[in-house]
Amino acid sequence: MFKILIPVDGSASSERALRHVVELAKLVGAMQAHLVNVQPAVTAWEVKRFLREEEIDALHKSLSEEATQAACAILDAAGIPYRLHHRVGEVAETIAEFAVSSGCDQIVMGTRGMGSVEGLLLGSTSTKVLHLVQVPVTLVK
Repeated sequence: MFKILIPVDGSASSERALRHVVELAKLVGAMQAHLVNVQPAVTAWEVKRFLREEEIDALHKSLSEEATQAACAILDAAGIPYRLHHRVGEVAETIAEFAVSSGCDQIVMGTRGMGSVEGLLLGSTSTKVLHLVQVPVTLVK
C-alpha cells in the first residue's frame, strides 16, 4: 500500500497540502496517510527552571493535538485512513527521520510562502526536508 507522509502544523498551507492529498487519493486509490506534527524541543533553561518535564510534555501534547485537529477532520471527511504521530525535536530532521523509519513512499507538505530571497537566507523547513530525504517531496503552495 502506498504510504504518504503529511507534516502538519495547523497552518493554512498544511491544510492545502492535505486537500492535495485528498485529490491524489482519488487518482492513486488505496493509500495510508501518516500525519505528523513536530513540536520544537524546549531547551531554554529559563523555561526548564520553572516547568517540570511532565508539564513540558503536556504542553507539547496539547499544542500538537491542536495543530492536527483540522487535518484529522479533513481526512476523516474524505474517508482516507491515517495514523497520527506526535514528535518533539528539530522539525525538518524529525520529519526526515520519520519518513525513513516508517517507510513512506512520498512526502506532501505545505510551504510558508516565503519569498525566494528570504527562503535562501533563513532556510525553510520544506527546503531542509527536501535535502534530507531520498523519497519524492511534493510542496504545496
